[in-house]
Amino acid sequence: MRKLFLGVFLGILFQSNVFAQDSPFLRVETKRNILTQKVEVFEGSKPLRKQDVMLLLSEDPEALALYEKSLRRQKINVALSVLNVGLFAGSTFLVISPQSQSSTFSNLFWPITLGTLGVGIVSGILSGDVRYLTREAVDLYNFGNQNGPPVYFQENRIDQQIFSFKIPISGKPSLF
Repeated sequence: MRKLFLGVFLGILFQSNVFAQDSPFLRVETKRNILTQKVEVFEGSKPLRKQDVMLLLSEDPEALALYEKSLRRQKINVALSVLNVGLFAGSTFLVISPQSQSSTFSNLFWPITLGTLGVGIVSGILSGDVRYLTREAVDLYNFGNQNGPPVYFQENRIDQQIFSFKIPISGKPSLF
């Protein structure tokens, strides 16, 4: 019995290796770093460089275009993160620095604070967009374009009555 089980198990294992995917299966991981996030693409457990990912995605022009778009947005996001750190440091310096004789804040405090808030919001939106575009490109490479023509409900109509009981307006229930 054990030999039969072992034989079936080895047969299934051999079959799965024979019919395995020819192209490498890619996955995406997102890690936070000091300024922003780092989106990494892995082939199994091996992290890939951007050039390697672009070489693999060159087989599918649509996936490559999505990945290049995510790289451009990632560069913009890093620049916005650096700007955000600078604005935060500037507003902190204005609060901590000794004030002149007047008891009011500097005229630059509110514009810098609102700029920090605005840049932080835009940076957060872009970081989500970078994650989405990278995942979309990798999924397109891994699984291909599985979007077929749209299926409309009119094509799948059921011509029979689903419920035979009708609610009468007169108050007496009827079955027909």
